[in-house]
Amino acid sequence: MIEKLGRIDIYLLDQLMRGRITKGMRILDAGYGHGRNAQYFVENDFDIWGVDRKEAAKVVVDELINFWNPKYDNSKFTVGSLEKTTFPDGHFDCILSCAVLHFANDRAHFIQLFEETIRLLKSGGIFWFRMTTKHTLEAHAEHLYDDLYNLPDGSVRYLLDVAVLKELMEKHDLVFLDPFKTLNVADLRTMATVVLQKQ
Repeated sequence: MIEKLGRIDIYLLDQLMRGRITKGMRILDAGYGHGRNAQYFVENDFDIWGVDRKEAAKVVVDELINFWNPKYDNSKFTVGSLEKTTFPDGHFDCILSCAVLHFANDRAHFIQLFEETIRLLKSGGIFWFRMTTKHTLEAHAEHLYDDLYNLPDGSVRYLLDVAVLKELMEKHDLVFLDPFKTLNVADLRTMATVVLQKQ
């Protein structure tokens, strides 16, 4: 069973196991990278799409899709801007964003990325994302500007501010499907797992 799961994020697997993500959904992997989370969905013929800003990511994923599921339509994975996509409003039932939003340049850029994602989500849809967060880490990181920090692990990341998230949730009529979760890795970095539903 384990080998059939590929490299899927364990917190995303949790959503699958709980029946929140099903084959009847149209799914978007926003920032698919090398297809870590796309693999399971492609192999199992889910209706998953992807957008990534890097041409190199598309080249890698095309090759992987041919290996995972040669019959899958790899044109569903495209190169494009996550700040402004070409999909219509409310096009997706579920949107995945794993370790993408913490590359925002500043708070305004984060809000732009977040709000574009919510535009694509239909009413009742699920937005699952993971990113670095200020919670439990801010005191250990060097503040650079705005919500950008130099982390103890040597990386520079945008850190999610829970107060900003809650303001965006209220503005866009979003609710938590799961409690806000944070994993602190030896005070070097902190990853939040957030599961929201659009009302």
